[in-house]
Amino acid sequence: PPPACAALHPPRRPDMTEVDPCEVYVRYLPRTCDEARLRAQFEKCGRIVRARVAKDRDTGECKGYGFMTFSNKTEARRCVREYNEHPRNYMDGKHAVITHATGSNPNKRPVAMCTFGVACRRSDCHFRHPDGWDPDAEPGADDEGSDGDGELGDGE
Repeated sequence: PPPACAALHPPRRPDMTEVDPCEVYVRYLPRTCDEARLRAQFEKCGRIVRARVAKDRDTGECKGYGFMTFSNKTEARRCVREYNEHPRNYMDGKHAVITHATGSNPNKRPVAMCTFGVACRRSDCHFRHPDGWDPDAEPGADDEGSDGDGELGDGE
């Protein structure tokens, strides 16, 4: 079998721009998150070789993002593909977003679509929403099959 990703790719230095196909970037982590909690949340994806959480130097709290390196790129892809949905990405009241780590412009990372769609009522939700999404809209206002009278019907 091919050697594990961690053996092929030494730890990255901040000035390096290479991309490790086994590394994923996790953002919107809660302030209470640490390496052990990150590992526990995503260990079902595969063997995590390394987990790092960015911490504030003064408070020691999580800055809201971290990285995980899996033993192979299949496990990393599984984590990105299968854990960007509720409830798998839900940590202490926040929905984490998992993407493949890149060495390029971090502003180009796509954000996953909210699984609640237009029904999402969280104004602080960090996921993408369909056109017409309004977190302040009355529940049921955009429900399919509704003709506006609160009951399902044929529009009459």
